[in-house]
Amino acid sequence: MQLLDLFDLSLLGRRDVPALEHERADGTVETLTFGALDARSNRLARLLERRGVQPGDRLALYLPNRAEFIDLFLACVKLGVIVVPINILYREREIAHIVSDAEPVAVVVAGDEGALLFPASTAVWEIAALVRDVAGEEDSTVRRAIDGDAAA
Repeated sequence: MQLLDLFDLSLLGRRDVPALEHERADGTVETLTFGALDARSNRLARLLERRGVQPGDRLALYLPNRAEFIDLFLACVKLGVIVVPINILYREREIAHIVSDAEPVAVVVAGDEGALLFPASTAVWEIAALVRDVAGEEDSTVRRAIDGDAAA
């Protein structure tokens, strides 16, 4: 059994049930169903694969509370990618330690100011660009077989 099996109880079993309510950048409130979260995370998983992220890789998330954090987390679970959350209150010293220790393939940030906190050798992906880039991705189910001993 994988973590995704537990998530599927809601993602698939409760597709039309509201899962998340959040405020968009324009101030409007959006309600996402479990099915919408599943589709959004599938599109992101496909985009991450196209960007070369592989099972067992680490992807760091330096994001404030936002719906896309959940989308990325679920996408990573589907791909067998290890999520490295970084508290947005951390600064250069703490961030440098985490990035050095985890060696993520990339860090996802919200806004250009977040990118400035990471070493130049670290790939930094802005969340708005990822959201824009997923528009053409398929939202069919993504699921990779993950060994029970895998870190993800």
